[in-house]
Amino acid sequence: MNQILKKSGSAIFRLLVRCKPGVRPPQPPLRTATRSYRAYRRRLPAVSRSATTPSHGLLSEGPRRPELIHFTRGRGGEAWYHDWRKVAARVLAPGAAAIAAYYHNLETVPYTNRTHLVFLSPRVERWLGGRAFDDLKKEKAGMILPAEHYESVRVRRITSEIVWAARCTLGVAPVDPAGELLNDRFMARNYGKQAMTRHLDGLDWEVIVVEDRKVNAMCVPGKIVVYTGLLDYFKTDAEIASVLGHEVGHIIARHSAEAITKSLCSYAVQRLVMGRDSPDFMRGVSKLLFTLPFSRKMEIEADHIGMLLLAAAGFDPHIAIAVEEKLGKISRNSELENYLSTHPSGKKRVQSLSQDKVLKEAMELYREANPVKEAERFSIPDPFDIRGRRSQGWKW
Repeated sequence: MNQILKKSGSAIFRLLVRCKPGVRPPQPPLRTATRSYRAYRRRLPAVSRSATTPSHGLLSEGPRRPELIHFTRGRGGEAWYHDWRKVAARVLAPGAAAIAAYYHNLETVPYTNRTHLVFLSPRVERWLGGRAFDDLKKEKAGMILPAEHYESVRVRRITSEIVWAARCTLGVAPVDPAGELLNDRFMARNYGKQAMTRHLDGLDWEVIVVEDRKVNAMCVPGKIVVYTGLLDYFKTDAEIASVLGHEVGHIIARHSAEAITKSLCSYAVQRLVMGRDSPDFMRGVSKLLFTLPFSRKMEIEADHIGMLLLAAAGFDPHIAIAVEEKLGKISRNSELENYLSTHPSGKKRVQSLSQDKVLKEAMELYREANPVKEAERFSIPDPFDIRGRRSQGWKW
């Protein structure tokens, strides 16, 4: 009986100790998250059998253990910038193509030697200009003066003098009927030696006069439009030649193609930065900081080229300064409007043309062109006949 009580008491005591408060029974271990990885067996070097190695046994190097050779936490593998092939495909190749396209399309403007970027080919530029010119002629069909009108003949004659002066200074050597150069010293000045002039090859020039009171003129490659309001405001041939020289300067410098190129680049940057829908505020800032200053810069450059063409045609270059002063009186631009307009103020244009370097260069051309003009007056045929059609063989 005592033995039974002892056994039962010891069993009850062990049960009470196991379940006493404050002591938790042991819990089963938690299952931990596992990651998958790839394991490869180590390849042992080949060992030639020798006399000491039994032919029927294995190498006594112990059990072969698996070796972890690669483990990545991301599901997609390595990042693209860790692989040089992907870096070349995404960054280096497009960057190299962009740099090559940039330097391939750089051109030098004649007369000013300014380098600019133009993506449009001369053929595309000429096609776009021709489309715009044809649309204007259809729109102003009832307002275009006949080719036999004295104002049309006058404007075409002055345009031919400006174009001929451009040919002389750009190195397209004019010859007299005897086949000799008219002036070797004048032809020694070549502004197109390293500049872009191939866009002028084969230009079929056409000049029309529109009966309108606007004091304005416009141009596209090879085409010039003059309004009668300009002819009423400027009476002399030299003043009209100054305006036409400015328009021909736009054509020589390819300002229309450069403007289209900059518009495309600006649009691409806006789409890249702002996405598909750029706010009006950003477009306004882009226009104020880039488009308008570039347009004013083109006008200043066309003034410079036009002044040189005016002098090379045998007109006093000081007339270009007087013309800008008269145009400034019409526009009456203030300093604030000078930053909000596509054209600079008359005061700014006069200051640009009055620079010593520009005026000195123009005066040298003027002194050299006077004897040439007298010789050409009886030896060079008028490129336009009385009907306004181009004479045979007269192209740029």
